[in-house]
Amino acid sequence: MDTSTAKAKIFDSIRQSLRASEPFDVVHAEHHTQEDFGAIKPFIFENKVQTFCENLTAIGANCKIFSNLKHARNEVENLIVEKSAKTIAISDSDSVTRIASTINADFIQKASAEELFDCEIGITSAQFGVAETGTLVIESDKEFNRLTSLIPPVHICILEASKLRNNLGEVLAELSKNLSKSVTFITGQSRTSDIELTLALGVHGPKELFVFIVENE
Repeated sequence: MDTSTAKAKIFDSIRQSLRASEPFDVVHAEHHTQEDFGAIKPFIFENKVQTFCENLTAIGANCKIFSNLKHARNEVENLIVEKSAKTIAISDSDSVTRIASTINADFIQKASAEELFDCEIGITSAQFGVAETGTLVIESDKEFNRLTSLIPPVHICILEASKLRNNLGEVLAELSKNLSKSVTFITGQSRTSDIELTLALGVHGPKELFVFIVENE
């Protein structure tokens, strides 16, 4: 079969399928008008903190709520001890720097890619959190962080409760006002199903994600 004949057969098959679907398209149009789609409202949550934690936990990550940065700092120190971490990469955000300054550990700020592969933990903050999906949003222009959140096997994020938004639409509206060179969206720990559709964690990024929400900062 030559190329032109093969193309003709493909297009003929498409046309037949479209004709067969016309009666169903009519019925669908009768029950789904443009007004129906326009009436869809974005999710608004009464308690964004609780909703964020529930959605993040549902996908296998860890989320804890603290009343202040001091309490979150204690949990960071406990986690470092639990993981027997010797080298920790940190971003240059204010909250992360303040925590690191009070913990006796080997912290590397603005670590290179080579250094990051030797770090057991990476600690960053986030510019936004999406309550609807439990997603972290990190902007490159706000802190030196991108690889710190992506390479070490454990990622700890210090997230201020005031930075939580209901949905992605709200976040995109704010990002568009002053868009960073890169924006990283993180929903849970690294995962892939590339090999025989079997879920594997931490193949190309953190195997564990801990988000510590600070309510009064």
